[in-house]
Amino acid sequence: MKFDREKFFAAYTAAFAAPNDGQKQGLNALLDAAEADGEITDIRWLAYMFATVKHECADRWKPIEEFGKGKGHKYGVPVPVKDEQGRSYAHAYYGRGYVQLTWDYNYRNMGKVLGNRLLYEPELALQADVAYRIMSHGMRNGSFTGAKLSRFINAEGCDYVNARKIINGLDQAQRIAGYSTRLEKVLRESAVAAIPGVPSPQPQPAQPAAGGQRYTVTAASLNVRSGPGAANPTVTGSPLAQGTTVQGFETQDGWTRIAAPAGWVSAKYLEAAAPQVFTVSAASLNVRSGPGAANPTVAGSPLAGGTQVHAQQTQNGWTQITVPGTGVAGWVSSQYLQPAVPAPA
Repeated sequence: MKFDREKFFAAYTAAFAAPNDGQKQGLNALLDAAEADGEITDIRWLAYMFATVKHECADRWKPIEEFGKGKGHKYGVPVPVKDEQGRSYAHAYYGRGYVQLTWDYNYRNMGKVLGNRLLYEPELALQADVAYRIMSHGMRNGSFTGAKLSRFINAEGCDYVNARKIINGLDQAQRIAGYSTRLEKVLRESAVAAIPGVPSPQPQPAQPAAGGQRYTVTAASLNVRSGPGAANPTVTGSPLAQGTTVQGFETQDGWTRIAAPAGWVSAKYLEAAAPQVFTVSAASLNVRSGPGAANPTVAGSPLAGGTQVHAQQTQNGWTQITVPGTGVAGWVSSQYLQPAVPAPA
C-alpha cells in the first residue's frame, strides 16, 4: 500500500485536528513502515493498528514508555537476565513502544522473532522501526493475548470493538473502535497506486488459498478449531456436516482457515468446490488489483458487459474474480455482477 501524504494529512486534519510537528513526524514514520510492510494488505488492519498507536501512545504518534514505568505492577520490578556471553542485566519490563509491550517473556519472545537484543536492551522497543515490527508481527500473529487481526477483521466482516482483545481485553474498546473507523476513512482517502519516484509492486493473479477459495467438506463430521492444530478447542458452529460449503483462506501446517464459522479445519477433508458464476451487468467494468476504487486496474480491464466471471470472495462491496481462459484476475464492484443463468439443457 502507498499513501499520498498531502491527502493523508488533509483527511487526518478533517477527522481529528491538524497534527503538530511532532505528531506529523511520527505519523510519517508509521506510514513509511506501513508502506514497506508486505504483510499488511487489508487497509482495515492498518486502520486498527494506527488507532491502537493513537490510544496507547497518548496521541503522540511515537513509541513511548509507560507512564509510571510499571510502578505498582509486578512487571515494574527489575528482572535479572543473562545473555549468551554470560553478561548480566536487570531491567523492569514495563510498557514500551507503540503497543506498550510488557513482561520479560514478551520481550524475550519478540526479541527472538525480530532477531535483536530486545530482552537485554528493552529500550530498543522505543525505536520507531522496532516498535512497528513488534506491533505488526504481534497483532497479525496473536503474540500478545492469543487474539489476532484476522479473527476480527476479515472477508466476513470488521469488528473494531472486539479487536481490542488483541492487546488488552475490552479496555477502551469503544473509543479505539471510533478512532479506527475515522482512520480507515483517512487511509482510504489517501491510498494511491504509487507515489512518484517510489516503485510499487505489480498486481499478482489471485491465489485461491489466500483469496477465498470455496471448498466442500468431505468428512462425515469435521471439527472447526480456534487455531491451526488439533490441540486447539473447537469453536461455536463445529462440527461441520459432510457436503457443507465453506470459504477457505490461508493454509498453515495442513490446516486451512475458514469463515462462517470462523476457525481452522484439517485441509485434507476439504475439496475445491465449483466456482460461483456471475455475468457482468455493466456495459464496461473495471477490474482492480484490490477491493476499492483507489486500486489500479489490471491487465485485461475493463470487462465487457455479459462477460462471465468466477467469484472467489466478497469484501466491502467488492468481489474478487477470475475470468476463465484469460488469466484476468482481480476485484470488481459487486453491484455490477448478476448470477449467471445456466444454459438450457
